[in-house]
Amino acid sequence: MGDCQCYVMIDCWLSLLRNFAVKLDSILAIGSIIKMKKSLLGLALALSLPFSAQASQSAGIFFGSPMSGIQYKQNDLRFSLGIDDFGLAVDKSFNLGTLVNNPDLNSMYTFVGAQFVDNKHDKLGVRSGVGFQVPVNSFELYAEVGPTLYVVEDVDLELEGALGVRLRF
Repeated sequence: MGDCQCYVMIDCWLSLLRNFAVKLDSILAIGSIIKMKKSLLGLALALSLPFSAQASQSAGIFFGSPMSGIQYKQNDLRFSLGIDDFGLAVDKSFNLGTLVNNPDLNSMYTFVGAQFVDNKHDKLGVRSGVGFQVPVNSFELYAEVGPTLYVVEDVDLELEGALGVRLRF
């Protein structure tokens, strides 16, 4: 896929996200959590469609705090869907070895993103952290930890973490 086609595809996804944000704002104004959950699930499924045939993709399960569930990774973008406590997280990850120009750190990464969790109190926050991943055949095992600053319902900072496994395809 050419660079021009990639930019068009990314622009299309950004447009989808903007439309979703407008829809989310109207849903929050109505106060219908059920509609919001369906919309978030629809967004997670729509975002799981591959951007290109050459992309590095993986999917798997994770266990952690504040949610455990399934995760889809497309290159350096991750989409997590919490099943035990409903939640949705979208993160951008960065290879630590590349950032500091040290190949010894290639198994480590840092990430930044946003997260919505519905564990009796709706929480929306910004999150970041560090982690490492270990490739084993067609799988990758990973662990991560980092703070999340929640800004909806009440403002608080929580240290959260996750362990998971993904199948690369």
